[in-house]
Amino acid sequence: MSLTQYALVPPPATLLPPAFEAFYTLHYLPYLTYAQAHLPPNTATTVVKQVFGALITNWNSVVSAPNPTAKAWDQLSREVREQAPLLPIPADCVLQYDILMLAALGYTPTASADITGRDPIKIRYLSRTSTPHPTG
Repeated sequence: MSLTQYALVPPPATLLPPAFEAFYTLHYLPYLTYAQAHLPPNTATTVVKQVFGALITNWNSVVSAPNPTAKAWDQLSREVREQAPLLPIPADCVLQYDILMLAALGYTPTASADITGRDPIKIRYLSRTSTPHPTG
């Protein structure tokens, strides 16, 4: 082959780990839906892309964590909170807020457990124990 023939061969595509591709496929839409509930659409898309970019960059660290799904969700939740104020949902902790927000977006406790990487029993507990905060 001549040098010009080599120039016509496209560079190899970056291969992502299959586990990351599966994780992305399962979590992109719920992450985007959650982000869009707090941020303008373009900003939400950017935040979600940045989170997935950080996840793939640190993929070995993510998958070696005791709960990779929870680690990923916590990163998304933190990034969204840094960009926008929380909505007026009565919650005693960030995870409870997230669970109540996911429920408001139509996710069941089982789906919320899958999205956040938390035990379904904990999700059900948090969704049932929210207490209204006094106003004023």
